[in-house]
Amino acid sequence: MATTTLEQVLHGRDTISSKDAKVTVTIDGNVINLIDCKELKINIKKNKEKVQVLGDHWTKHKTTSVDGTGTLGQYVINSNWLKYGIPYTMKEGDLYFTITFTIDDPTSHAGKQIIQLDEVNLDEIPIADFKADDTVMDISADFTFEGIHLVQPFDGIQ
Repeated sequence: MATTTLEQVLHGRDTISSKDAKVTVTIDGNVINLIDCKELKINIKKNKEKVQVLGDHWTKHKTTSVDGTGTLGQYVINSNWLKYGIPYTMKEGDLYFTITFTIDDPTSHAGKQIIQLDEVNLDEIPIADFKADDTVMDISADFTFEGIHLVQPFDGIQ
């Protein structure tokens, strides 16, 4: 029977605090620090085709492509999405940009991770979403992206 030593147990301090994330977008060469970002959710969905073969009752699956999607949620403190998004409505070309996010929790021994998303395109241009209640103004927009780079991986915990 294997025994577990103290060094093999995850320490709570080594989990990553989501509050230690930083997000920037690069639009037309301008780097914008999203200090108003409150949520960033990113997924890569695999599109799969079913494959049936003789001699096996199991349905097999073949990945044929991937689809990058996400959601960006922010507090309203500026007009950046209107500034960069409205020109598309004037037939001046669609808005594509880069998102870079860094996660660096100084308490954790995991280290820092940096990920970059390329060819990010908002599904909608957020303008306003508010109610007459005790809350602050915020917006949310879904997006797609067409490239991802692990610029710097976590060191990891062994």
